[in-house]
Amino acid sequence: MATRGFEFAYDLGGAQATPKIVDWYVAPYMTGYPGDALTITSLGYGTAVGTATKEVLGILQETVASGTSAVKYKVALACREQVWRCSMDSTSTLAKIGYTKAVQFVDGNTLDTHYTAGTGSMILVDTGTDDDGNVLAYVCFSDTTFGNT
Repeated sequence: MATRGFEFAYDLGGAQATPKIVDWYVAPYMTGYPGDALTITSLGYGTAVGTATKEVLGILQETVASGTSAVKYKVALACREQVWRCSMDSTSTLAKIGYTKAVQFVDGNTLDTHYTAGTGSMILVDTGTDDDGNVLAYVCFSDTTFGNT
């Protein structure tokens, strides 16, 4: 399986809008790559998601090298109406399109297609393959930092 990371695909509302890209402080201990999903720490830093992350801040747009202080990096802010394309961890999924609202991460740039009830932060919108035959998922983030209730 090739890992693509998260890439903006389209907006569910039909708008031609693209994600807003901002400069955001990333946690000093974090290492990351373009396409990695980020959550937010209690200090307001962007940091790598975990397998059961609920809230998503956005998608990293630059390579981050671990350092000793927080540095600003380009981050595409995630909103609920956006659909993001990413790699899946296998060729089949137990998640049901539109129904399963808690799909989880394998890591910062891959979706776990083996649905585990009660964890995760994504809703499966569609599946597909890339030009190399790798399985892709199209997801919305159900709980975003900017847009949650």
